[in-house]
Amino acid sequence: MVLTAMTMVKSYLHKDLVKRMLPKQAIRKLQRGQTVVEKYNIVTVFFADIVGYTGAAGSMRPTQVMKMLNELYTELDKLAEKHQVFKVETVGNQYMVVAGAPHRVTGRVGAQRVALFALDAINFVSKYQTKEGDKILIRAGMASGPTVAGVVGQAMPRYCFFGETVDFASKMESTSKKMKIQVSEITYRLLLDSVNLKFVMTKRMEGGVAGVEIKGKGQQITFWMEKASPCEKCFELATGSFALVPCGHIMCAECNEKYKMLPCPTCRCKVDDRVEWRGKPTKIVDESIEVEHAPNIDEEAGLTSETIL
Repeated sequence: MVLTAMTMVKSYLHKDLVKRMLPKQAIRKLQRGQTVVEKYNIVTVFFADIVGYTGAAGSMRPTQVMKMLNELYTELDKLAEKHQVFKVETVGNQYMVVAGAPHRVTGRVGAQRVALFALDAINFVSKYQTKEGDKILIRAGMASGPTVAGVVGQAMPRYCFFGETVDFASKMESTSKKMKIQVSEITYRLLLDSVNLKFVMTKRMEGGVAGVEIKGKGQQITFWMEKASPCEKCFELATGSFALVPCGHIMCAECNEKYKMLPCPTCRCKVDDRVEWRGKPTKIVDESIEVEHAPNIDEEAGLTSETIL
């Protein structure tokens, strides 16, 4: 009886691990003895890595490096699940996710999911530090287009993505800058067509020249993605605007009414409170502001707490 129970537990653990590593449709094909090769017309691919990782790792004990990477990747995994993007792999200090595959969605939806994940990832890293007080910086890149995916290997099977889009996304990351998200022109256009969100993106300029030199592709027009909100009005604090608690994102009165029973549309966080702005109109420089969950009125700041949920 004990042996049977242990065998069942091991079997369930094995199945759970396989489900986390491979998409369901890939598992079904493998069980039928089929080769897994799938084509996708439009996906958005994201890469990020730690800036100065080699130097930082060299000054830390191996156990410290492993702990830091585990903490970082565990949080990014949570963000990936929240934004419904598919984590492909981590290689050393590089992290990769996609949307539009293996679960097919429209190009606009896939680009939006990855973009919101990327903004959340940058926001998390900006606040993260190890117990020793060390901070890290990342750089990120995104590209959209067709790709091919499939299962590679038998002993340690991996669901991998191949093609020009994947290579270009990797180059978007490697030519990006610390704590910035560089997006390709196709991704930029997909985000411009986003239905429920407005993305702030600026064309990359270097010495008066637009874009960046990409090896094998020449000069490419690229953009920096900075922030997102439900509408243009949500990019500034005006009378009647609301700051969401705990995420700190801003919503205008109309969007607050529209989403009052829903999570934050920008980061998908549960909203505990909504703080109304009573001060002068103010442009939001950062993506969010710091607010506390408090029922009182801050006369000087112009914030009043109003619980909606």
